Amino acid sequence: MISWYSGRILNSLPHLTDKRAKTLLETTRHGIVAGATGGFAEIAWVTLYAGATGVDPATVARAVTTAAGVSALFSADPVALGVTVHMALAVMLGIALSFGWRTLSSHRLDIAGPFPFMLVALIGVWAVNFLVLLPGISPAFIHLVPYSVSLMSKILFGLAAAEAFRRQDALALKAQPVPYRLVPVIIQGRLAAVHRCDRNIFAFLSEKIREL
Repeated sequence: MISWYSGRILNSLPHLTDKRAKTLLETTRHGIVAGATGGFAEIAWVTLYAGATGVDPATVARAVTTAAGVSALFSADPVALGVTVHMALAVMLGIALSFGWRTLSSHRLDIAGPFPFMLVALIGVWAVNFLVLLPGISPAFIHLVPYSVSLMSKILFGLAAAEAFRRQDALALKAQPVPYRLVPVIIQGRLAAVHRCDRNIFAFLSEKIREL
């Protein structure tokens, strides 16, 4: 008995390992897409704000490299480096959000889709960045744009990432195979014939008993 259970456990290990690896890869891929989508949404918002107010978006990009501490490494083109650093951080944040959302979804918590989770998470990220980390790392960065503009940037990130997660989850659900079930079907005609046969046999036996 012990060897039989041991054999079943050993046989199931490759399947569990493959399923776990597939889940990790899928979660990571969803996070990369969501993070990139949110990062582009932030770039579009800052560009729109800069065009409306006359702020140079290149200044914001250079400030990103300064806050990240990598401006000295690639001083030739700090704008392109700033966009690259921003997108890299956005992808990393998207992957972290993807695993967080996967954990909440697996526990079947009562959450109405990814939008509330993403908005709460991104507002928390904004609060930590602009109220805790950046004042000590790069105080000049937090004064480039008003708090309302930077907060709206993170909210747009959350909305874009949530929509990316929603679409990817819908596609994954649609791609799952539909399980087949054997449903018992009662053929009414044959069932009625059986009932008639039973009544005929009962009538025949009753008649024979009366003859006795």
